[in-house]
Amino acid sequence: MNNNSTKWKDFLLKSSLPLEYDVKKLLGKYGCIGDYEYTYLRKDENGITNEFSYDIDASYIKGSHFFNLMIECKFRDSSTDWIFVPEQYGGMDEIDAHSFLHPIDHFTKKKKFLPLDYEPLAPLCGKGIELTSSGQNPKTITQAVSQLSYAMAEQFLSCMEYQIEKLIPETIFYNIPVIVTTANLIRLRENITIDEIKRSKAITEIGTQEECLVLKNNIGRDLEQYNFDKFLNFIKKYGRAKLNKKLKSFNDDIVFVSSVIAKYYCPRAVLIIQFTDANTGFQKLFSFLDEIIKPTEKTFKRMKERQKRMDDFAKKLEKSKAKAKIIDATSSSNKNNS
Repeated sequence: MNNNSTKWKDFLLKSSLPLEYDVKKLLGKYGCIGDYEYTYLRKDENGITNEFSYDIDASYIKGSHFFNLMIECKFRDSSTDWIFVPEQYGGMDEIDAHSFLHPIDHFTKKKKFLPLDYEPLAPLCGKGIELTSSGQNPKTITQAVSQLSYAMAEQFLSCMEYQIEKLIPETIFYNIPVIVTTANLIRLRENITIDEIKRSKAITEIGTQEECLVLKNNIGRDLEQYNFDKFLNFIKKYGRAKLNKKLKSFNDDIVFVSSVIAKYYCPRAVLIIQFTDANTGFQKLFSFLDEIIKPTEKTFKRMKERQKRMDDFAKKLEKSKAKAKIIDATSSSNKNNS
C-alpha cells in the first residue's frame, strides 16, 4: 500500500474498527466489562444457516441489576444524516421511556423491575433512513436493527437460565440493544408536511438534531416466529411443568409468556447514540441506568403526578357516563309521556 496515500485512513475508519475500540474504552470508564463481537447462528434469506454478530457485548453491573449492552457500531462521514420520523411515548403501542431496557424478572421472587414514570432518556422515533452526499441508503439502519434483534432471544434465554438455575443471587437482567454511530441524528418535527420539506433549505428547518434517540421497533412475523421457536426449544429443554412452577411473571403459563415476549418485547425498542467528542449521549444513558437502580424523589414525584392525571381522567369519565345515563333516562321518560 502506498504510504503517501490517505485512502487507507478512509478504509480503516469505514470498517468501524476504530469506533468499536473507542466505544469499548469509553464503556470501561463507566465501569463496564466488555468483549468484542457477540456471535450467533441463524438462517439467512436463502434458508442457509450462517454466523451473524454484533460488535460489542458489555455488562454494567450494580447490585441486583445486570445491564447487558448489545452494541452495533456504524462509522459514517460527518456529512451523513440519519433521519427519523417522530413518535410519541404512550398511546396505542404503550412504548414507555424504559421500553428499550427489556427487563427480565420472570423467574425472580423478590427482585422486580419498577415500571415508574421515568424521565425519557431521549425522544422517541420511528422508521429512519440514511442520507449521504451521494444519495440515500434505506438498508443501513434496518440492517443494524436486525443484527441486534435476532440476537435478543438468545440473550433473553441466557438470563432466564441464570434465574432458573440460581447461578447467582437474585438478579434483574436487562438487555439493551444500542446502535452507536458517528452520523448526525435528525428527528423530523411533529406534523411535518411534504410541502414544508420542499420549501426548506436545510435539514435543521424540518427537524431537530439529537444526541440520542429511542427507536420504536417493529417486530415482523419472521422475527416473531424466530423468537418463539427459540423459546419453545428452551421450554422443551426444561419442561413446561417445571418452568411454570418457577415462573413469577404476568401469567402462570410459560408458553403464553413466551409468545407475548416473542411478539412485543424481543426487542421492543432500540437505543441510538451519536458518538461525539463530548459523548453526552452515553452520559445520559448511564445516568438513566443509575436512576433505574436507585430511583430519586424526582421520579417518584413524576409517578404521583401521572397517577393523579389518570385518577382525574377516570373521575371525568365516570361523570360523563353518569350524565349520559341521566340524559338517556330523561329522553326515555319524555318518549313514554308523549
